[in-house]
This record gives sequence, C-alpha cells and structure tokens, in this order.
Amino acid sequence: MASRKNNTQAESSQAALERKERKRIRKKWHRGTFGHVLAVIFLLLAGLVALVVMVLGQFFLGSSQAASDSVVQTLHQSSALKFVPYLYLYEHVAESLERGNFVSGDEVTDASLITVAARQPRPENAEEEEQFDENGILLKEINGATYHGYMMIVQDPSRVVVGVCNYNPSTGTATRFSTERAGKRVDEIMQLYGGIACINAGAFSDPNGSGNGGMAEGLVISQGVTMKGNSKTYSAVAGFDENDILHVGNFTKAQAEEMGLRDACAFGPTLIVNGKASLSKDTGLNPRTAIGQRADGAVLMLVIDGRQANSMGATIGDVINIMLEYGAVNACNMDGGSSTIMYYGSEKINDGVTVSVSRRMPTAWIVLQGDKANEQ
Repeated sequence: MASRKNNTQAESSQAALERKERKRIRKKWHRGTFGHVLAVIFLLLAGLVALVVMVLGQFFLGSSQAASDSVVQTLHQSSALKFVPYLYLYEHVAESLERGNFVSGDEVTDASLITVAARQPRPENAEEEEQFDENGILLKEINGATYHGYMMIVQDPSRVVVGVCNYNPSTGTATRFSTERAGKRVDEIMQLYGGIACINAGAFSDPNGSGNGGMAEGLVISQGVTMKGNSKTYSAVAGFDENDILHVGNFTKAQAEEMGLRDACAFGPTLIVNGKASLSKDTGLNPRTAIGQRADGAVLMLVIDGRQANSMGATIGDVINIMLEYGAVNACNMDGGSSTIMYYGSEKINDGVTVSVSRRMPTAWIVLQGDKANEQ
C-alpha cells in the first residue's frame, strides 16, 4: 500500500513537472511570437519610411525643377512639415521659395468701383439672376483639376464682420488676445455673435502647428475696435470700411484707422486690387481660404480643401482665377492649411484637414443675421 502511495506521488510530481515545462514552452513561444510580430511591424514601418524618403527624394532631387519647387512650396506653407525640404535641399530651399514668390503691387483700393446693390432700390420688374436664400446667401460648389471647395456669396456686405474668440455677448465687448487663453472654433465664435455663417479669418501664433489659437497676429479690428496692432510678419490686410467697402493691401494700424475700417484682419497676400490680379507664380497645392467683394458689394467667401485624396489643394493662382471668375474687384488670401473651414448654420460645409472639428483660432469672418447686423 505504501508502494502504491509512493507511485501516486511520483506520478503527480511528474505531471506537475510536465505542466511546468509546457507552461515554460508556451511562455517562450509567446515571447518569440511577440518578438517576431514587433520585428515585422518594425520592418514594415522602416520600409514605409524608406519608400517615403525615396519618393520625396525623387521630387526634391529629380530632374524636374517645377515638381521640386511645387513640393517645397506646398510643404513650406504647412505648420508642421515645413522642415522636410531642408532635409534634402538645405542650401537651396530659399531659391525654390524665391521662384514661387508672389508679387503684389502697391495699388490702393478704389472704393468708387463698388456700389452696394443691397442698399439700392430694386425695380419691381427686375429679374433675379442669382437665387439667394432667405438669409441672403448663395452657396456654390467649386471644382478644379486638383481641388474641391465652396464659394459663399453674401448679398449684403454690412452683415460681414470679424468675430473674435474673446467676445462677451452679454456686454458686447471683447478682452485682449492672450496665449494664456485658448482660442475657439470658428462655429463657436459665430455663435457668440449670433451669426448664420462663417469662415476662418486671419493669422495667429502657431509654433510648429501646436498653438492654442488664442493669440492673433497682424492687424485685427472688430466692430470698430482695434484688437491688435501692426505686424511685419503678415503682408496684407483685408477689411471693410464704414460704407461696407472691402479694402485690401499693406496697411498700418494708423492707415487702417484713417480709412475708417470697421472690421479687418491680416494674412495675405493680396490677390486682386481694383479688378487687377496680382502676379502669381507656382505656390504649391494647399487648402485655401480667401475673401473678396464684387462690384455690386456682394462678399465672396471661398474655402478650398487640400491634402486629401479627392482634393490636393489649390495654388494662389487658382484662387485668383476663381475670384476673378466670380467677379471679384478686390480679394485677399486668408489663413489656409488646417485652418480652412466654412460653416453655414450648424453644418460644416467643407471637409477640412482635421478629422473631427475645426481648429481653435482667435478670429473668424462672421455673417450676421439680418436683425443682428442692424443692431451693430
């Protein structure tokens, strides 16, 4: 009986050893498998990086200078990827950018070229050429070889203002811009003003694409109040005067106040002045935002998507051509890239670069509702 007990204990001990060995083998197999998976992932990522490096190398160092310039200018206009061209063409990036430089003149906006039709009596038998909706807005889809976007035409320019992220609707005043307070999404700024539509507006501090959108740059005037002064960084200002005429050009704070600008912001370059297009070279394909005005005073608000499979983006020259096609007498480029966004009511009209919601920014071009515009 003792012998059977000893045999049973021996068998149990052997079984335990076998279980322990199987467990050790499984752990070793799992570790090996996990290591192999990591190795495969690493090799795939390394291969992908190598492929990207080779493809970019073909663009930057290939025989086509035009293709190289286009890629350099496209990446240089982005916030986070402008360093990439320097990895290939460190000593020649400046030359490439110079070949894509935009030339705009010093011509001053001629206000007499604009007559605001929204304030003129309309003959009873006049035919309606454009079918504006109940909000006085006409929205059109824009398509080109490399881009897709939208043009919003606002019939009454008095309803277009610069909204700021730090506006307090209960007091009707705004505090100064600050990096300590984050900006707001453009639809949130629109809601502060009780607006009906909006696009993104001017420049703001955004180091390496990681800014919080709280600090505007360049000249900013909102509802007659100068919120931000001069800036040498951004070359152009777009602003409406007290007669609702859009002025575009290189203005100082003093000049803007002398012109009586009620709402203005800075970015640039100027695109069209007094019906004449600025000289545009190849500036790369990117998302774009622009604002302009027709001879009848109607405001043109343009957004073009970019960095997407169905819309790589537009050059500055493309934007000029679109604005001219829609009758712009004066027009100015606004902040583009991942800032480009348009809302009509609660609906985001364009796709935008960001996946879900728009970026936080300090300023937006707002279309006020009719009654709100009369209250301003």
